[in-house]
Amino acid sequence: MGLLRFAIKSSIAGGAIYYTVQEGLWGTPEESAKLYNKLYNNISPLVRQNVPKEVVEEIHRIPNPSDFKRCVVYHWNNGVTTSIKFLSELPEHVSNGIDKIQKEIEKSNLSSGEATKSKE
Repeated sequence: MGLLRFAIKSSIAGGAIYYTVQEGLWGTPEESAKLYNKLYNNISPLVRQNVPKEVVEEIHRIPNPSDFKRCVVYHWNNGVTTSIKFLSELPEHVSNGIDKIQKEIEKSNLSSGEATKSKE
């Protein structure tokens, strides 16, 4: 039963990955933008036709491709900035980590040394 469950879950995950690769989600930015435009053009009319007007007015509209692009650019740049900041601070983080490890080792050596002295 467990093997069958694993096989089904793996197949679903693999199928989802395969489909997104084939549709261009993981391709170039142009392919991803083309996929987003395709989804936007197909989903927006369906939402307007099948969802009650009151609900459509309450929920936010699907962002158009230019808004989406601006948002992606902002978050991409923010991610790059954060990564570079982390890398620039990495030596300090490593140094602090080594200091903490050394203090813990010294602390454990002192406490184990006291324990052996009390046994003698």
